[in-house]
Amino acid sequence: MAVYSGRRFNPEPDFHRMASVPKVLEQRSIGRGGHQTSILGLSTRRLAAVGQKAATRIIHEAIDHGVNVIETGHEYGDGAMERWLGLALRDGYRDRVKLMWQCCAPLRDYKTAMQQFEESLVRLRTSTVEIWSFHDVIYDNDAEWMYDHGGLDAAQEARDQRRVRWIGFGGHKAPHIHLKLLARGFPWDVVAMPLNPLDASFRSFERQVLPQAIKQGAAVFGCKPVAGGALATIRGSKPEDAFRYVWSLPVSSVLCGMDSPAVLKKNLKSAAAFQPFHAGEMDALRQKTRVAAGDGRYERYKTTQDFDGRAGQLAHGFIKK
Repeated sequence: MAVYSGRRFNPEPDFHRMASVPKVLEQRSIGRGGHQTSILGLSTRRLAAVGQKAATRIIHEAIDHGVNVIETGHEYGDGAMERWLGLALRDGYRDRVKLMWQCCAPLRDYKTAMQQFEESLVRLRTSTVEIWSFHDVIYDNDAEWMYDHGGLDAAQEARDQRRVRWIGFGGHKAPHIHLKLLARGFPWDVVAMPLNPLDASFRSFERQVLPQAIKQGAAVFGCKPVAGGALATIRGSKPEDAFRYVWSLPVSSVLCGMDSPAVLKKNLKSAAAFQPFHAGEMDALRQKTRVAAGDGRYERYKTTQDFDGRAGQLAHGFIKK
């Protein structure tokens, strides 16, 4: 029996109750060509910890219930997650989803970026991915490296070869890093950022980056809707309200790690039942969390290195081998 985060994980989860979950999710525009994506997306990093069989069933159930965007990355599970995902997307499932591939090249260089891309295509058993996204854009010099080291050239080459449709980036650290990339003039198709009620009061992506990304025509993917689980520890905060809050913003999709049938079912039901908050309700949620959010203690992905990838820390000299 697999062990996950100190608790026993059932490798044979009970999926029969999924039949009660609605299979229609709201669709929103992505990119500049009228393509659509489900408001709930599946992030696969956490699935690497649950085992191939359980991960495959969660992927299938998510797709069967309307999720049509799946995010994965070259480093997830040291490559195991991409191999499992490639196997899970056989028998017609690949045609039903848009893959958001995370380029994890820490130096943002052409050679590593293209090498990772080729390896990932083999693992995923596909010749194309819909989105090439630069992962963990969290360092002040990431923008310069991406341009100067050739990583962005690699992404554009893959797009010119029609192996990629859209190019994006994402990170969780600081709004000014996102703004620096947006200011360089490249027409980004997708920008991923942490969005939740806490964010509005501390180094806010919602207030600073979201409007600029939308102005430039990029699709916004939200992540960390419950602040890495921190919202559940704040009195009076409800995870379902946090999802509804983010979906009430001009986002195309919210990427969420769903590593159990229970979490998947809960999030699917929330997405299927979504009704937008009005402006007053949004403000009330911001005010409810304003004091707790003020010093960043609940958004540790912004204030610490606890959520930063080891490869990136090595590349930037924060740690040594």
